[in-house]
Amino acid sequence: MHTGAAVIDQIRIMLVDDDDGVREALGEILTRKGWKVAEFGNAEDAIAALRRSQDYDVVLADINMPGMTGMDLLAKAKESAPFIPVVMITGYPSIDLAVEAMKDGAVDFLPKPFKAEELEVIVRKASEEAKMLRANAEAATAGQATPHVSSNTPEVAKRRLEDKIKELSILHTISETLDEVNEKEDIYRKTMDIAQIVVDSTSAFIMTSEPESGEFVVHAASGFKDGAALIGTRFPAAGEPFRSIVRNKCYSYLMPEGSELSPLVSDGVRASGRRPLLIAPLTINREVVVLLGINGKEAGREVTSDAITLLQNLTAKASLKLENIALSENIFSSIVGAINSLINALDARDTYTKDHSHRVTQYALKIARAYNCQQEILDSISFAGPLHDIGKIGVRDEILLKRSGFTINEREIMRSHVLRGEEILRPLNLMSTEKAVVLYHHERWDGAGYPAGLHGENIPLVARIFSIADTYDAMTSTRPYRTALTPQTAQEEIVRCKGTQFDPELVDAFVMSDIAHGGRH
Repeated sequence: MHTGAAVIDQIRIMLVDDDDGVREALGEILTRKGWKVAEFGNAEDAIAALRRSQDYDVVLADINMPGMTGMDLLAKAKESAPFIPVVMITGYPSIDLAVEAMKDGAVDFLPKPFKAEELEVIVRKASEEAKMLRANAEAATAGQATPHVSSNTPEVAKRRLEDKIKELSILHTISETLDEVNEKEDIYRKTMDIAQIVVDSTSAFIMTSEPESGEFVVHAASGFKDGAALIGTRFPAAGEPFRSIVRNKCYSYLMPEGSELSPLVSDGVRASGRRPLLIAPLTINREVVVLLGINGKEAGREVTSDAITLLQNLTAKASLKLENIALSENIFSSIVGAINSLINALDARDTYTKDHSHRVTQYALKIARAYNCQQEILDSISFAGPLHDIGKIGVRDEILLKRSGFTINEREIMRSHVLRGEEILRPLNLMSTEKAVVLYHHERWDGAGYPAGLHGENIPLVARIFSIADTYDAMTSTRPYRTALTPQTAQEEIVRCKGTQFDPELVDAFVMSDIAHGGRH
């Protein structure tokens, strides 16, 4: 009677883990497959059970357990039940630990966290190993030829160990490499690089979803003969294989030679026959928004299940990084949106300074360009400039809208708007250059400004630039208590204050810019 299929479907598993929650979760995953699971909370009880009965196909054991460790269990299990394969599980994977475990007889090594699919693959492989070992032992006892090549020969064990070391090295590379990057483009590039290593591929590409057009667009490419030409190529998301990948969130393995997908394997490498192509989904908020494509090196050579497992780890890690970026962007956009609402509310309160923040930002950018500032300074001005007076939202109307001069107390309240502004913007975690725009744009070159009384080059460059732009706009704006000065008169006043209120070199840059000559923009 043929019983092979039944054995596979009725795998008997010994599960050993001291963590009740982990053991319960793993037990549920395994029993859902129809497998028989015996759970043990410590290695001592598990070894005692093995000595009483060897009616198991696989032992799954956590390495880090109090008392008798997983490594101790491995040694005793090989003594008591040499034909039952042991798979080690740990949340602290390392190459040295894998080498030690597999030298001591473990058939595999599963680092946490892992997916149910990875666990299933390893259990099935270990179960097949158990059958093979038993068959060999029975044949040897009966004096028959060994029906299977032993998987426990030194050569096979060495090869398995080398494969596991390579796998753990790649897992370590995936984790370290993606942990280091926080920009989408870097994540795309690193993901392609690692995918090519995993599959031993000649080329890879990234496609991004465009919901508006209903298409996937090639966003980045690596290893192609003409990658620049490939970038921007569009494919209908409703067409195959993209429709199935999006719907099922699964990998697609195909041979696209002669199809509209053939440009995705035209990397200039000559190969006879058709070229394999693997497309893997990356998800954000459970939606497939990015696709990773990897070309096989040789026609007809399929991607191994081990490589697929590593790719799943890679795409899961990359997806998590992209999802965190999307979440941060959404939070940041919400905060900026709320702050812009405050700016609009401030403009509505003070009609005389309406659009003041926008104008000052544009003036500051012109001065910065005339001074040949680096892009970092320009970016800080662009972002923080519109927010520089946000602290005035906390100033009472009778002071903010007052038509006559301020009392000493009122003047101090008005001056406090820079501190209030920095406090309001604190949740944004502004860069120091951005924070300086808000906090120090009323400092003076001679040290007579506020709030800190900084002087000279102790005042951040962005704040010195903004001080000139802010003063120029104030002088060329009509106020309740005076009419606007002409651009020429305002320029002359700024030049007059060169070296006292303003940085002399920045005043020269202001004069060279087209602000005063071009008027208000």
